[in-house]
Amino acid sequence: MATKEKHPSIEKFKAFVKRHPKLAQEVKSNKKTWQELFEEWYLLGEEDESWKSFRDPNLQEEEKSSKESKSDVIPQLLQSLKKMDMNQMQYHLTNVNSAIGNIQQLIQQFIPSSSKGSSPSQGAKNPFSFRKD
Repeated sequence: MATKEKHPSIEKFKAFVKRHPKLAQEVKSNKKTWQELFEEWYLLGEEDESWKSFRDPNLQEEEKSSKESKSDVIPQLLQSLKKMDMNQMQYHLTNVNSAIGNIQQLIQQFIPSSSKGSSPSQGAKNPFSFRKD
């Protein structure tokens, strides 16, 4: 049997229903149909206030904690920057820079430069050359 690909909005709606499990209870109790819920979701959007009553309380707590952890990243980053030894950082950056330079020299030895050898062909200069008849 051939499988049909679902429209992206249907996949988004399924994810929305997973975050709002009380919607399934609405359908099971015959208060609303999936079609009605989909149309409301499509028209109102996910952020509408009417969906808050269908939200899973456990998911709300997880989202709050994830937002809080994201806001804690910047102070942690600033704190770790304060702890760094800038002389040691400069030393490591110099070593990395010299290693990259050595790798570039090694690559240049194996790849011939176009200025050393014969001149490049006309086709390489202009790949879209058009001629008049």
